[in-house]
Amino acid sequence: MSKFFRGPLFKSALASGAVAGGVILYLDFIRPPVVSNLNNSYKPLRKDIPQPPTRQELLEKVEKSPKFDVLVVGGGATGTGVALDAATRGLNVCLLEKNDFASGTSSKSTKMAHGGVRYLEKAIFQLSKAQLDLVIEALNERGNMLRTAPHLCSVLPIMIPVYKWWQVPYFFVGCKMYDWFAGHQNLRSSTIFSSEMTSAIAPMMDDSNLKAACVYHDGTFNDARMNATLAITAIDQGATVLNYMEVKQLIKDDNNKVKGAIAIDRETGKEYTVKATSTVNATGPLVDKVLEMDKDPKGLPPREVQPPKMVVPSSGVHVVLPEYYCPRDMGLLDPSTSDGRVMFFLPWQGKVLAGTTDIPLKTVPESPVPTEEEIQDILHELQKYIVFPVNRNDVLSAWSGVRPLVRDPSTVKEGESGSTQGLVRSHLITVSPTDLVTISGGKWTTYREMAEETVDTLVNKFDFDGKNNTLLPCQTNNLVLIGGEEYSKNYSARLIHEYKIPLKLAKHLSHNYGSRSAMILELYHQSDYNKLPITLASSKSFAPSEDTASTENHLSYQSFDEPFTIAELKYSLKYEYIRTPIDFLARRTRLAFLNAREALSAVDGVVEIMKKDLQWDEETTEKLRNQAKDYIGQMGISPKKFDVEEFVIQ
Repeated sequence: MSKFFRGPLFKSALASGAVAGGVILYLDFIRPPVVSNLNNSYKPLRKDIPQPPTRQELLEKVEKSPKFDVLVVGGGATGTGVALDAATRGLNVCLLEKNDFASGTSSKSTKMAHGGVRYLEKAIFQLSKAQLDLVIEALNERGNMLRTAPHLCSVLPIMIPVYKWWQVPYFFVGCKMYDWFAGHQNLRSSTIFSSEMTSAIAPMMDDSNLKAACVYHDGTFNDARMNATLAITAIDQGATVLNYMEVKQLIKDDNNKVKGAIAIDRETGKEYTVKATSTVNATGPLVDKVLEMDKDPKGLPPREVQPPKMVVPSSGVHVVLPEYYCPRDMGLLDPSTSDGRVMFFLPWQGKVLAGTTDIPLKTVPESPVPTEEEIQDILHELQKYIVFPVNRNDVLSAWSGVRPLVRDPSTVKEGESGSTQGLVRSHLITVSPTDLVTISGGKWTTYREMAEETVDTLVNKFDFDGKNNTLLPCQTNNLVLIGGEEYSKNYSARLIHEYKIPLKLAKHLSHNYGSRSAMILELYHQSDYNKLPITLASSKSFAPSEDTASTENHLSYQSFDEPFTIAELKYSLKYEYIRTPIDFLARRTRLAFLNAREALSAVDGVVEIMKKDLQWDEETTEKLRNQAKDYIGQMGISPKKFDVEEFVIQ
């Protein structure tokens, strides 16, 4: 016998083999199999919950409360985030929003929960620790959004097409560094696709000179629904949150300290005095208007509009195109446009979102409107990558938002409103001599951390009637927002099994309402009328009192192309505090942002249902009908009918 078979190596190998064999024998034959709990792992669908406080009940809380701990002015991402954070710590909170939640910049983002690959590039080449800190902060908060709002946020691969060989390692190393700085919250590993693989995934892309594509991963989300969900979750946690309440004046004591505000209910004209221990200015791009009121001894706004000092405004325009302009489950990043910007082309809500521009502004408009030049600018950049002619008539919707870049107002002297001195890339919290706390800047991804730091500032500075020591620490890192409880990524399948609905409707509801989808579908199945698209709500063939609906000669495939039903509108009226048609068409649903023409056709039907539910008179009805049509009419719909050749981007 060979020495090997008698040696220690053979004995060691034999022992190892015996151990491995024993483990396999135990795992496959001796250990009892784990009992599957798949059939019992899901709780029953949530089909009904108590109705939240009505708007009137919330107004009565404002009227009866002698003083709140915190008054938040502004109902965008940051304002509702502050209200939720403060309420979950144990503070008595009131939030007042002049218009609707997310009516400004918070509904007009690029829909990305991201750290910012462009900031990482700047951090490396400029050796900027501030830029790097901003990236790491945002990457951490990206993970938080995906965890606390799983129904509204999801992972999206993003492709960077590369047309020069030397750029392949450059972009790939950048993507890998992006993964590395995300640490344990990295979503998926970056990779490289060959030109053949890229063409297979994105056949609409011009591959004539394509060398490869680098792919990294970020988050995508529904910004306006996220904002409304924050507001509703704050109410659920005990906060008093109201839209359409305009702050007309700050309340000041004899020492010139801010102690609340006087607000007007824009629906009734009734005036409310809201006293508070602390007041937070969270009005986004409009923070300077509240700061001007703060400068006045009586807390009144100036008679003439003043140039902004804290905000450095610029216009960011996005357009929406049909789904065939981009892969269904993968975005496209243009790392360097003709003027040096970064531009995204992303799948979103069944369409393609393209943007953004960056045009400096001298003032901050309350309702910015995209210009034809800005729309054409985006289409021209897109044409660099698309093999077929980009058609202007394909633009389904377009909108403009104001980017909230800020600077420390104390560094700006009188008459130097255009100065960039003191400019910060992240958010900024300031406390004025009057004790007004202002939070501005940042981006959607970091809203939660901005809110946490703001509430930390309040707790450290103000005495909330001796209860500071009993307040809880920040809770929002682990608080799942309404709709995210018991949600799973295959929730749409559960809805299909339970309610026998089309896949498109199931995905729409599950990805926007999460575990509350079944509540809408309970309304959906109450009558055939509730199943109709909202574009048909005003059709004479269908009356709300009818249990069934005759569909003869009225319904078409196009009528059902967008999955927004009357049931969804009735749910929003009951649970989501919509007060105008545009609240529903643009923000609780995104129809106006996805397809402005379809949204225009739905206005009359939405108005008729809301008129009955909210008991509008004829004057109010016509006023809100016209406001909705004017708003949607400015969302990129071509002002005139051009020849087809004029729509093609050369």
